[in-house]
Amino acid sequence: MLAELATSGSGKVWARFKDARLARLIPDVLGEDLDATIAHDEDPDFEQIGIVIVDDAHADILAAAKAQTDAIIQTILISVDASPGRADFVLPADVDAQILKSVYLAASEYRSQVASLRRDVASRQSAVGTINHGQFVLSSLDEARNLATMLALACPNSDLVAIGLQELLINAVEHGNLEITSDEKQQLIIEGKWRDEVERRLASPDYAGRVVLVNFRRGERMISITIQDDGDGFEFDNYAESDVPSEGYRGRGIAMARDLSFSSLTYLGRGNLVEATILLQN
Repeated sequence: MLAELATSGSGKVWARFKDARLARLIPDVLGEDLDATIAHDEDPDFEQIGIVIVDDAHADILAAAKAQTDAIIQTILISVDASPGRADFVLPADVDAQILKSVYLAASEYRSQVASLRRDVASRQSAVGTINHGQFVLSSLDEARNLATMLALACPNSDLVAIGLQELLINAVEHGNLEITSDEKQQLIIEGKWRDEVERRLASPDYAGRVVLVNFRRGERMISITIQDDGDGFEFDNYAESDVPSEGYRGRGIAMARDLSFSSLTYLGRGNLVEATILLQN
């Protein structure tokens, strides 16, 4: 089955399943509960698609979807192998309607955030475009988004830099300072409790004093952005190469930033410090 669903503000959804239960479940959940318009199309146009949902029988389409980097397509795989890294969201084959709905809404929210971020970059006028160096401190997800937008304006390919930089800053807040693991984040998203948990930890005495320190420096040939959080770090060697699949949400953010936005991405120390660079053309 192939279903294309028009969704408000987040592009279209392209879904294909061999499993008969999923073929019935997807239109019921996304069509009725979310009031999406369903159409059938055998030749998907990835430029018009925001979310791809498939089962194991059609998992080969995921690589083609993710190759469309400018589109920032979100992928959901419903699989007997629910290990992370094969798609942005990996759900078990016996997924129920409520879990599917929660994950779909999370993917749609991410798409909306990216679209809004790009609009901000395109519309904002700021003196930061002439900045040579600066130091910034943040602690929340909203501050991460705002700083990503501002600093991206000082860089070439601002819209792509904003997306990658936001991913790195969100990683620093969520996985670094707030110590939310990739497995925990997936479970929170499934339960529809992710944002509430982020806000709870931001207010908790265990985490409230932690900050992310960002240093921006522009030279004649290169822009350097370093990001340091107050977390314990992580084993970053597994994420160093571009041909290593991303594992969970931290890996997804690193891979996106590395492949989409920066000339190089280097983790230092115990993994709570990262330097992103952008080479400048003469």
